[in-house]
Amino acid sequence: MLYKTTLFVTVFLTSLVSAQVGVGTEYPVADLHVAGEMLVQETFSISKLPSVTNNDEDFKLLTRITNSNPLGEITVLDVDSLTVAPVNVVNYIFTDIALDNLSDVNLQYDANKYIVGIANFRYLGDAIKKNVVGDKISIGTFVIRTFISGGLWHLEIKNRDLDLDVGDVLEYHITFIIYDKSYYRNLPPIITNLNGSNTGSASSIPDLY
Repeated sequence: MLYKTTLFVTVFLTSLVSAQVGVGTEYPVADLHVAGEMLVQETFSISKLPSVTNNDEDFKLLTRITNSNPLGEITVLDVDSLTVAPVNVVNYIFTDIALDNLSDVNLQYDANKYIVGIANFRYLGDAIKKNVVGDKISIGTFVIRTFISGGLWHLEIKNRDLDLDVGDVLEYHITFIIYDKSYYRNLPPIITNLNGSNTGSASSIPDLY
């Protein structure tokens, strides 16, 4: 009887001790407590983040670095150190424009930190006059783009071939989507030759991992 009791107590204590596992520490304070660096070489499965309310605070994002050496380093993305949200929406209005030409507007966003995309463009005002070229009517080449110059994001909106008449006026309304590169990255361009056709498939699929 004494032997059975001792065995039961031993099993019970073993269960308590094994409930928390420490790596790099003798005193774990969680089910798995890792003190130091951590590598995940293959798959890494965790439960989904529950819904987050305005009252939730002090949480960190655990991320896996895919280009670390050695591969699989786990690190924490400190959201407290970020000065902007992962995705930001900013509306701009440009007025009193010379003819229709925004040739180069410095948006002053650091290209090392942000990706700047364009959405919801509106052209308000006088129309650019079409031009007769031979037996055809040209509407010129209208360009709307963001580009990097001197490490900063810039904007071009203009008709590169045609202009407004002198005295005409317009406004450009545009929405910029500002992505923090802590969460997003620019992928290399994919160039596809359609060989004169208007249908086809992209030449490759981007590496998203």
